[in-house]
Amino acid sequence: MKNPTNTLSLTEQSPGKGYELRALLLLAILLVSIIYFDSPLDSRASSGAVIPTGGGTWATSTITIVIYPQPNALWFKPSYSSDVARAISRWTESIIAYTDAHGSSYLRKLGFLAYISGVNQSIPANPDIQIEFIQTFLGALYPLGLGVTIIPQPVNGIFSGQTTTRLAAYDPTNTTQLTDSDMINIASHEFGHALGLDHATVSATDDGTFELMFMSYGQAVGNSANSLEAPSTLDMFALSYVYDWLANYSMPSGGHPRTLLSLPPGVAYSSVYPYAEQIQMLQNSVSQLRLEILIVAVVAGLLLALVLVFGILLSRRKPAPPVPYSWGPVPTTPTA
Repeated sequence: MKNPTNTLSLTEQSPGKGYELRALLLLAILLVSIIYFDSPLDSRASSGAVIPTGGGTWATSTITIVIYPQPNALWFKPSYSSDVARAISRWTESIIAYTDAHGSSYLRKLGFLAYISGVNQSIPANPDIQIEFIQTFLGALYPLGLGVTIIPQPVNGIFSGQTTTRLAAYDPTNTTQLTDSDMINIASHEFGHALGLDHATVSATDDGTFELMFMSYGQAVGNSANSLEAPSTLDMFALSYVYDWLANYSMPSGGHPRTLLSLPPGVAYSSVYPYAEQIQMLQNSVSQLRLEILIVAVVAGLLLALVLVFGILLSRRKPAPPVPYSWGPVPTTPTA
C-alpha cells in the first residue's frame, strides 16, 4: 500500500515590499545629498593675505576731490561721473560698517568732499585729488591697465601736491566699454591708492568675494552681471594704520613708512559692504534659499510619487505559481 504523495508548497514572498523599501532608501539618500552638497561650508582656510601701505598719509581729515567729465567725447558715458562719486561715498559707508564691527572709530573723522566739474557751481581750485577720464590705456604708459593713480613723492610720510587718477572708459584692447559697475569698482580701487594703500597679495577674501585692492580686476570687463566690490577688512585695517594720527586729534608731524600689514588674529578676512548693500544681499540670499527649498520639495514630491506608483504596480503583480516539490514515494514495508 502506498501513501499518497506528500507535496510541500514553497510560497514565494511578493517582491513588491522589498522594492518599496529600497526605493524609499534611495529617495532618502538623494535628499540628504542635495541638502548637504548645496549647503555652504563653514570652515574656511586662512588666506594669509598681506597689503603694503603706500608710505604716506594725508595731513587733513577732509580730502577734496574734483571729477572732470569728458562730455564732448563720444566714448564717454555721462553716468561715469556719478559712478566715481558713488565709489567715493561707498568708502565712507564701508568705513562706518567696519568701525561698528572692529573699532578704530577715529576713521569716521575722514571726510571726502567730491565735486563734479560742470555740475557743481563752485569747485576747489587746488583739490587734493583730481580724477580724469581717458578712452583707453592702449599704447599708453600703462598699456594693460584700467586705471592709474599718480601720487607725488610723500614728504616725511605726508602727501603733498596734487594726486591725479585717470580712469579708462574702454579695456586695454579698446574694444569693450566699461559698465557702470566696472567704473565704480575701478574708481574704488584707485581711490584706495589715493588714500595711501598699495596692492593686496590675494585676489579674493575668505568669504569668496573679490579683494578690491588686488592688482588686477577679477571680473570680465563689460559684463552687465558684474557685481560691486567693496574694501576688505584687510584694506580697512591698513587704512586705520595709515590714519591712526586721527585718534590723537592733532595734525601729524609725519606719516608711517611703507609697511606690510596683515589682519590681526580674530578678524575675519571679508569684504566690508555698506549696510544698504548688506541688507540687499541678505534679501537676495533669502530669496535664493526659498527657491532652492521649493525645488527640493518639488523633486522630493516627484520622487515620492514615482515610488508610490512603482510600489502599487509591484503589489498588483500576480505571484508566480508555486513549484511543487515532491518528496517522492514513501517506502512501504514488504509484507510476508
